[in-house]
Amino acid sequence: MLTPEYLYRITEGAENIASQLHKNILDKIIARMMARIGRGEDYLLTATDKWQIEVLQEAGYLLEDIQQELSDKTKKQVQEIKEAMEDAGVTALQWDDKIYQAAGLSPVPLLQSPALMRIMQRNYEATAGEWRNFTKTTANEAQRLFINQMDSAYNMVVSGAVSYTEAVRDVLKEVSETGLKVNYPSGYKMSIESATMMILRTGISQCAAEVSLARAKEMGVKYVLTSAHMGARPTHEPWQGKVFSVDWNKIKV
Repeated sequence: MLTPEYLYRITEGAENIASQLHKNILDKIIARMMARIGRGEDYLLTATDKWQIEVLQEAGYLLEDIQQELSDKTKKQVQEIKEAMEDAGVTALQWDDKIYQAAGLSPVPLLQSPALMRIMQRNYEATAGEWRNFTKTTANEAQRLFINQMDSAYNMVVSGAVSYTEAVRDVLKEVSETGLKVNYPSGYKMSIESATMMILRTGISQCAAEVSLARAKEMGVKYVLTSAHMGARPTHEPWQGKVFSVDWNKIKV
């Protein structure tokens, strides 16, 4: 059984890695922007075709830098996810195993149970896979942000809407404040940090639930008592705090 406080704490390491990744990518974007437009107004106001070609060249270099950054952070994040999953599995069974032991049963420690470890591995791979999937789009998103902001600076100065100094200030402010977003197929957008938090908490919760169910089946449990708490969803209220019989033939664990 995992408490909300535990779920909040267990994702801190992963969120810190995601936050550092986000910061490093934005730093790279800003550094590349300053390398391009920080040479002065005369350099900015070159012919449109020449400008666009040079911006795309810079964007290519930026993409390579960010892909390397993603590779480095993904290695750390995958290890963090694995450790968090193991900790959550052990923690989830601590409360359960005390009950089984009080009933005279002898549950095998999580890390010594091949069946439970397979559940852990499956959930770990699924969660790490989700992290990899959304970060695959991050490099391209950063490249698009760079190109769009460079075009914005160019157009603002060429049109006479703002001065060169104001254009530089505005695009740097836009990059810093907006940051990068994870774009979902539904159109919903979320920060890298928030997406990481959601993925990890969901993965850990599902893993803990599956491990607890597998342990219950392993111990021959026939009845379960559901917990009850304030603020439950209306659809959950009817079955809170009640005893239910378990048909293991209908539950896949």
